[in-house]
Amino acid sequence: MMTNTADALYVHDLSRELLLLLHLLGKRQLDTEALRPLTADLDWALFNKLVVHHRVVPPVYLALQEHSALVPEHVIPFLHRHYHQNMMKMLHLGRAMSQVREAFEHSGIRSLWLKGPLLALQLYGDMARRSSKDLDVLVDDRDVEKAREILIELGYVPEEEWLLNNWKRKSHHLSMEHPEHGVQVEIHWQLSPHSGKDCTFDDLWSRRKEIVLSGQSFYGIGGEDLLHYLAEHGARHGWFRLRWLLDIADLLPQSSSANMIAHLKLHGGRHYIGQALLLSGQLLSAAVPKALADETVNVRSYRLAGMALHYIKRMVQLNPVPEKSVAWHYHRYLFLLMSGKQRVAYIAGKLLPSSRDALMLPLPKPLRFLYYPLRPFLWFWRRMKQPSL
Repeated sequence: MMTNTADALYVHDLSRELLLLLHLLGKRQLDTEALRPLTADLDWALFNKLVVHHRVVPPVYLALQEHSALVPEHVIPFLHRHYHQNMMKMLHLGRAMSQVREAFEHSGIRSLWLKGPLLALQLYGDMARRSSKDLDVLVDDRDVEKAREILIELGYVPEEEWLLNNWKRKSHHLSMEHPEHGVQVEIHWQLSPHSGKDCTFDDLWSRRKEIVLSGQSFYGIGGEDLLHYLAEHGARHGWFRLRWLLDIADLLPQSSSANMIAHLKLHGGRHYIGQALLLSGQLLSAAVPKALADETVNVRSYRLAGMALHYIKRMVQLNPVPEKSVAWHYHRYLFLLMSGKQRVAYIAGKLLPSSRDALMLPLPKPLRFLYYPLRPFLWFWRRMKQPSL
């Protein structure tokens, strides 16, 4: 176990409702007598709100079922209703995932499924024990256009039009939604906006992990790739949902410290792992491997963990648009998260015109070069029209 994190991570001002939630999610045996003082005089409406916000209904419901005498009578039915809704949604996502996988395979497209039902199966062996909003699938960047066309044939509608030809440089994924059954699919050609060229799709495919669901073989990223991806994803989103941190805590026992250290030396990202270890060890009592902590925990990861606690304590929304109360703090946090090279790429990317610019101010093709000098004005105009949360 990692020690001495309390001095660096100030957790003494957590609400009692959040403390109970963390205790239920933590990697410890739940004892009725130990839980009793934690459940006394709680704001249960706030507790329920926290559970839903952090997308951790399944583990909390399953934990409290055995201690229902300690909670008001309305809590278990509330959690049961949300648990059932989540189970039905995950089955719904599983069916859609199966249809898309089959269509991709028929067209010769290799697919690696990220998070969603497949991650629930990888971590827990049960889709109902984790929640997911949508489906994320990684394909070779040479297959993105074909994958998009296949989804259109299946009835999915792109959220944004491709009005300019620089969309691959502006993002790392595209989003589509089916208007009838409401399933959202994100096609990724990079694991993250900051993915380096050193880790190709072929590299990830060679290390893929097979999961069999209803007789079908699905492939996801596994081992060190998965831990790295989940840590980077959670970090980019400020860990504002505890679900992502719980994934880390549950994946750590399956991970090899030696292999992970070798992976980080090759691909970088020690601060992502260090931050994830600090937060999962301090908040969820996760068993953090000492060798991995010694390699990744440093001043930068401590600072990042402290900044992420700011969001966890306040139950804020950071995605797709950060709440106004934390927007400046979050942008500072993201900048600290990036390397010098990533900061340069980020700023350069902001200067590139986007399809949203073309949508706001349609120009004929010969005049599209004007989007470059007009970009700051269009960005400012869009920000002024964007509602604050």
